[in-house]
Amino acid sequence: MTRKTLSSVFFSLALCFFTGSSALAAEGDASEPIALCDKQISGKEEPKGQSRFYSFTAGPGDVNIKIEGSTDFYSTVMRVVLRDTKSRELADISFPAISDDSAKTATVHLSAKQNLVMQVMFAVDVGVHINYKLTLNGSAFSDNSMLAAAPSASRSAFSTTSDSKTTTVQIKDFPDKIDEGVNKPIDDKWALIIGISKFQKPEVNLKYPAKDAADLREFLIKEANFSSDHVKLLTDEKATKANVLAEIGDKWLPRVAHPNDLVLIFISTHGSPSSVDLEGLNYLVMHDTDPASLYATGLPLQDLAAAVKQRVHANRVILIVDACHSGAANPAKGLTRIGNFDSNSLLLGTGQLIICSSEPNQVSWESKRYENGVFTRQLIQALRAKGGKVALGEAFEKLKDSVVSEVLKDRGELQSPVMKMHWSGKDLILSAPPSKPH
Repeated sequence: MTRKTLSSVFFSLALCFFTGSSALAAEGDASEPIALCDKQISGKEEPKGQSRFYSFTAGPGDVNIKIEGSTDFYSTVMRVVLRDTKSRELADISFPAISDDSAKTATVHLSAKQNLVMQVMFAVDVGVHINYKLTLNGSAFSDNSMLAAAPSASRSAFSTTSDSKTTTVQIKDFPDKIDEGVNKPIDDKWALIIGISKFQKPEVNLKYPAKDAADLREFLIKEANFSSDHVKLLTDEKATKANVLAEIGDKWLPRVAHPNDLVLIFISTHGSPSSVDLEGLNYLVMHDTDPASLYATGLPLQDLAAAVKQRVHANRVILIVDACHSGAANPAKGLTRIGNFDSNSLLLGTGQLIICSSEPNQVSWESKRYENGVFTRQLIQALRAKGGKVALGEAFEKLKDSVVSEVLKDRGELQSPVMKMHWSGKDLILSAPPSKPH
């Protein structure tokens, strides 16, 4: 079976940065950031939750980051995050642009020359515009070279002081050594598994998501050392917008998951492309969602991300999203799973890992060989490798190879799962027994 979509067109993030008086339009994501050829970027944006990714080389010495900007409304927010090539944060600067000119500065000390990735993120304020300028300078650029070089990572901690106009963030450098605290054993494990095949709008019903969710729950309990009362399954009519948010942000996970625990959240359902919504948002389609009224009845992906980040207290969180675009499909012709969410937009911070079933512009297929989605079946099989003692990074590579091979052979199409993470310390083994069950 295939799954048909509301729209197969994805919202493409356009990038325009200025070098002197000329502008260059380009696109960049975390895997292919735009190489900076100047130490200043500027522009005018309508904030819609978009991100821009830039790469440059600097060090040793100080990198000074200055953000200036103003808005035509009361205020809006942009963030600048600087990471090394191992995705470890060196700086995270939140910049509240106000109607008058405002500014913020940061200094990052680098102990060696290395490649860096800078992410510039904009809040969701549709109809508002922000004029901004971001300038890089400092002793790390003393040779005036921004060419690529072999990375040499370091980690940093920062503190802030502020006045009414300018906030300065001082970054303290320390050796490239992983804190042993991040390698503590997992105390306990929890999982929220969501799969929706039947919707209040039967014209968008799917075939396998509820079964995918049930099969994954059974695997976690029987083979991956999750206690049965630590795995909650929400399928079909139980997976309403209110129920899902309550379990993640109120009634369950915030009350049971401790800091040293592991939390797994799996969601298989329809999803809407950002181009469908007036504000350019992605929505997950819950059982009670009306695809014609996503704003009122859908679950915004940003709300899910915020709930996980703000309400779930575990330091280890895995989010697996197998979401397709929903649409008024003819069941006799089948339904198409297409265009998974961009995993870069889901990244939530250190200690969190995102797996999506396909690239944003690819179809996520159901199998011709068995009654599951290809992604979920191959995910379970990959986690069984080495008697369940496989590291998650290795399991993902096996998953990716298996999905690509099966879909190419059966469909002649490319489906390539994506994994993004902000993870410190050793790789995770999902089946590792909890050391201190609650």
